[in-house]
Amino acid sequence: MTTNIENPNAQHNGRTIAGIIILVIGCIFLVDQLNLFFIPHWLFSWPMWMIAYGVYMGGKYNFKKPIWLWITVIGTAFLLTENLDNAERFVWPIAIIGVGTWMVLKQRKPVDVQYPGNNYTKI
Repeated sequence: MTTNIENPNAQHNGRTIAGIIILVIGCIFLVDQLNLFFIPHWLFSWPMWMIAYGVYMGGKYNFKKPIWLWITVIGTAFLLTENLDNAERFVWPIAIIGVGTWMVLKQRKPVDVQYPGNNYTKI
């Protein structure tokens, strides 16, 4: 483990990445306002921001926590239903089937239980 004394630039990594993301978003908004390139309308919709946030959360936790997947799937489902005709007929049933399948097939980690006063651990 490194400390700030050993690596003084370690505390600026998150701030630097956030600043780069904000700069890119600002440039995209400027290009959209100047009509220099064609940018699809769905790129600035709230489901797309939800997908981006889900991917950001995944990267933040090295894709170990499932919350990023939930946010991304829900954002994708809303994005599809808003931009495709009659998509809600198949998007939401598929999403529900996917969640159920994930819950059934998800492997559970064994829990280590330490009993007080005993010298053994039950797994």
